[in-house]
Amino acid sequence: MTLQIVLGIPGLMSTWGIHALKVIADEAFDDYSYASVETLDDMRNAWTGRSSQNVILSSLYPDADLCAFLCRSKTPYMIFSESALDSITHLIHQFAKEDIALVRSLSASIACISQMHPHPFLVHLDRSKIGDVRIHRIIAQMCRQLGVSLTPAGMIRCLEQLGMDSAGSATQTGHIPTLEESAAKIGPPCEDQPDKLEGLLTIARHAIEPFDGKILKGQVSSLTWPQESFLLADKGGETAIGAIELVGKARCLVYGPYFHLPAGRWNARFFLDIDENIYGQIFTIEVFSEDILGKIRILPSGTGSFAAETTFRIERPKAPIEIRLFTETGSIEGAIAHWHVELRPIDNEIIAPDDSQFESGSEPDRDAPAMEQEFVNHQN
Repeated sequence: MTLQIVLGIPGLMSTWGIHALKVIADEAFDDYSYASVETLDDMRNAWTGRSSQNVILSSLYPDADLCAFLCRSKTPYMIFSESALDSITHLIHQFAKEDIALVRSLSASIACISQMHPHPFLVHLDRSKIGDVRIHRIIAQMCRQLGVSLTPAGMIRCLEQLGMDSAGSATQTGHIPTLEESAAKIGPPCEDQPDKLEGLLTIARHAIEPFDGKILKGQVSSLTWPQESFLLADKGGETAIGAIELVGKARCLVYGPYFHLPAGRWNARFFLDIDENIYGQIFTIEVFSEDILGKIRILPSGTGSFAAETTFRIERPKAPIEIRLFTETGSIEGAIAHWHVELRPIDNEIIAPDDSQFESGSEPDRDAPAMEQEFVNHQN
């Protein structure tokens, strides 16, 4: 009986990895069951409903309970990952659309996979580290993880299905493709991105790229959710580009971006610029994910650049995060600009969800010297 768990970040690497695993299973087993799962219940249902003694499960979005089970179990599992920009580029071509939903989906997968912790039964295959490795070495490692052996003829058949020229030989490594060459045949390489996609890639660079190479290490220094990742409440959810007008009644100005964060304690710093004096205006910021995680008020003293910060805890990485910026009173003039949020894990460490609870708090008010950012925190 064989049970294999495959986890992956959406992209060419996970597409290749799952395909390669199926190629190996076709050669090694008379029969096997395959299912994609996200929850522990999904896994139980796939196991009880299996049609074979050999089961392969894959997950791009494992929830907290499934990750906790895998971390406690002795089931071997593999993780396939690649850089954020490579993933986004692949998803753009796979789904033929340029949409921030792709960044949200990728952030969800990263947040979910980050719950896993290295142990002796884990094999982590990172495209950035093994792209130039010839695939017979990767296939051999995957077979060891599965606990199966392929005959020389079986290995050749696997390599041929993964892109090796049928005229080649497993004893002539020059005929065996590298991972990148094999992946290009499984999924055609992406073309150069047109200029219109640069905005989406820029959001990915700020919000997702800081996780590259750090998914299982919990050592992300900081990341940014730029204004362009938020939505305008006044304009039916249009992208928040340019100045954000305050004229009108008290209301929600912007919301979003519905990205995800790994479990643990986080510090959020909110930034905005004010060009016109809007004395007396109060802004409220809410952080929401299934429930209110934090709420603060900003009382700007005049024009300039302002920032506020608070801390909150993420328990369920699979739940998206919404940040809402409100005005508390109406306004007849004024606008804000350069709204964005910077986030960093507390103590530079992503903490497991079952650690002790953390109460949100804020720093006391303080005035910054001229020409520097003014921090204005007022906790409700």
